[in-house]
Amino acid sequence: MHVHVRPRQAVSVRQSQHKLFASSALGHQTMMVLQRPVMQAARSARALPSTSLLASGVVCPLSTSLAPPSRSFSSSSHHQIERSRLVQQAEEPKKKGILGSLLHGSAKAQKEGVIEQQSHSTSVARGKYVHEIQKHKVYPGKVDEYKELIGNFYTHIANSPAYAVKLTGSWETIVGELDTFYHIFEFEGYAGYDSAQPKIAQSKEYAEFRQKVMPLIEARTSQICQEFAFWASAPPNQYGGIYELRSYTLKPGSLLEWETEWRRGLEARRKFVEPIGAWFAQIGSLHNVVHMWQYDSLESRAATRAKAWEVETWSQTVSKTVKLCYRMQADILKPLPFSPLR
Repeated sequence: MHVHVRPRQAVSVRQSQHKLFASSALGHQTMMVLQRPVMQAARSARALPSTSLLASGVVCPLSTSLAPPSRSFSSSSHHQIERSRLVQQAEEPKKKGILGSLLHGSAKAQKEGVIEQQSHSTSVARGKYVHEIQKHKVYPGKVDEYKELIGNFYTHIANSPAYAVKLTGSWETIVGELDTFYHIFEFEGYAGYDSAQPKIAQSKEYAEFRQKVMPLIEARTSQICQEFAFWASAPPNQYGGIYELRSYTLKPGSLLEWETEWRRGLEARRKFVEPIGAWFAQIGSLHNVVHMWQYDSLESRAATRAKAWEVETWSQTVSKTVKLCYRMQADILKPLPFSPLR
């Protein structure tokens, strides 16, 4: 069956075909124009690190229409993340090492610091003995009861050969931190301390003493100290008068310099007064130095110190050592009746 198309109809059909072609071409161009920014963004995204994808705004609903590019830069993102993770793991020990060095010093510096601190202590210490300095803060209304209990028990310890402990002295503060008592014990090195402590703690006398004395004490501290090599503690004696306990908190690392200056200055002081003892802390409140002096009275103390200031060596010692201190404390003490030093 043949269809005959009239000329006018043929023209009309051809025009319709041209319009349709033009329309489809325009539509294709339009789609290309609309998709071009998205495709450019996708190509750019491939070149970006995975951490830049979110910041650049590429990951958006429009990108879902570009399935292949989306899969491509998603894979790239995965590789970038994995590579970053491996790099971070490799650098983590370095960061920890750097941070540790900043906070604690390098391993070499830490080792040298320990050796230096040990050498300082070894070079300035007498070494034969260790001393425990006890400080008791007693409730004001309980002072007399405390004195009686402490006198009986500490005398028992000092007189018992089983403990091998010497009581250097016991004092009460009369100017300074009142209702405060100091007790200094001497042990044959750390081995002597380790041997005596459990024996005392397990004794029947200590259990009874502790039960009675603890309600009387408001606060207490203990320090393990060593003597300076040039300044041995005085033996038991009855000097009379008063005692001065001077405490200094030094800047860390300055002990050797302190000892060097005091070694020179002490010769000037010895012309006018004989020192009782000097110790530096090894356990407890560290960087702490304690001196003890004996005077007939406060007036005698003032006169003796004034004479020492006239000696150039002493004034130089004070001017140099005062720069090494954070804190200084001076207390005037009175020996208790049972104290070997009194």
